[in-house]
Amino acid sequence: MLSQRSSEKEQMDNFNLSGIELNKTLNGLFTINKYLGNTATTLKAVKKEILKAKKPLKIIDLGCGGGDNLRAIATWCKVNNKPVELLGIDGNLHILKYAENQNNPSSVIKYLNADILNSDFVLPTCDILISSHFMYHFSDTEIVEFLKKSKNSISTKIIFSELHRSPFAYLLFKIGAVFLPFSSIVKQDGLAAIRRAFNKKELMAILEKAEFTEYQINWKWAFRYLILITPKN
Repeated sequence: MLSQRSSEKEQMDNFNLSGIELNKTLNGLFTINKYLGNTATTLKAVKKEILKAKKPLKIIDLGCGGGDNLRAIATWCKVNNKPVELLGIDGNLHILKYAENQNNPSSVIKYLNADILNSDFVLPTCDILISSHFMYHFSDTEIVEFLKKSKNSISTKIIFSELHRSPFAYLLFKIGAVFLPFSSIVKQDGLAAIRRAFNKKELMAILEKAEFTEYQINWKWAFRYLILITPKN
């Protein structure tokens, strides 16, 4: 069942999804990202780039969802007096409104509503592109074309956190979902996300077809890969 990537859709792919069920789902995803370490792992990688930089950086979060990663970055930058420009892009306007409502009034985070999977989408210029559990929404061909088209818009680093398509991860999530107090969307989409995700060999093939030569693929706790790419060689 997991020998090949699935192309099935998730309920969260519906741009019209809104209301209480959406809010419950985003709250559940925040909890998962926090306690399984995804937000902390992404923040750690971004912090390294900010600390090395000699100027304020512009960071774009592709498929930002509820904005969890952006808020973590914004909080760290404020505490450490590091000016930063943050932009979250997502296709669901209701999700972006949720994200805005989570921000404090002085937040530096801005949001853009756009269909990233549309072939006409053009990535705004930035220093760092991050994405968390989103790139699996592309087919292999689409992600290669997107990366090739977008690499010149990114000056410093691409940081992706992506699920590892693993039968063990699938089984653990399936069993755990029975007992966890998450929405039905989190439980159903979580399994679909694992079926749509990558293994390391597939990730390497995608990056090589996109003509990247400097990258790292590091396995992280909770069945994820942290992919670090230097876009310009």
